[in-house]
Amino acid sequence: MTTTSPDKKWFDEFIVELRLRDVFGNSIGDAVASARELLDDTGHSAMDTFGPARTYAASLELPREPGKSWSSRGLWPSMLGLIAFMIFVQAFSAWAQNEAVLISPAQLAFLAVPAVLVAFLPLYLQLLVRRWWLAVPLVLIGGATGYLSSIATPSTPAEAWLTLDPLSWLLGSAVAMILISLWNTVHTLRRGTIDDITDPLTAQPTGNPRGIRAFVMVTNWLFPVFAAIMGLVIFLFTR
Repeated sequence: MTTTSPDKKWFDEFIVELRLRDVFGNSIGDAVASARELLDDTGHSAMDTFGPARTYAASLELPREPGKSWSSRGLWPSMLGLIAFMIFVQAFSAWAQNEAVLISPAQLAFLAVPAVLVAFLPLYLQLLVRRWWLAVPLVLIGGATGYLSSIATPSTPAEAWLTLDPLSWLLGSAVAMILISLWNTVHTLRRGTIDDITDPLTAQPTGNPRGIRAFVMVTNWLFPVFAAIMGLVIFLFTR
């Protein structure tokens, strides 16, 4: 079947909705193949035949992965990785300048904004997946509060609310990021091909599953890589 543009959009949304419901990859392939076969027979559009993709996906009783949802499995390690990254940048900057980590109440307030946004992410994560453009204002808010927190950094220990040793926080955050990345890598390897969407007619995965898994493996190490880059930039600018 040659999928028309409206049908392609419908099927893309259909696959996303099934992913959000933790349906196994081979079951997603079966559902997509069955829907396309019916459209071939009737000649009607996907919207006319099945209605909205979200509603149709919710109506199907398909095998799902037991236990926690994909958002819960991947969210908390990402949250911890983000916190460790933020601590690393602050601690490395102070360490590179042979200074203590100085914290003010205003700085903590600004840093709390992205932390709160991430903490409440489970409440609106699925909305972000369906409406990805909503992530733009969240990124802007995170960037703005990060910049404001740097401005609010105390200039002297006397102005600081907290004075911390940078080396211990630097090493602790670096170890935390590496351990989280290792955990994510092991988890990705253990899942293997369970997430691959398989065509039931050819028994072969659709798309480029190896490329997708390689992309996931790379993203598992984004925080340590970004931390190394930020560390290098800070080191060069402070020497």
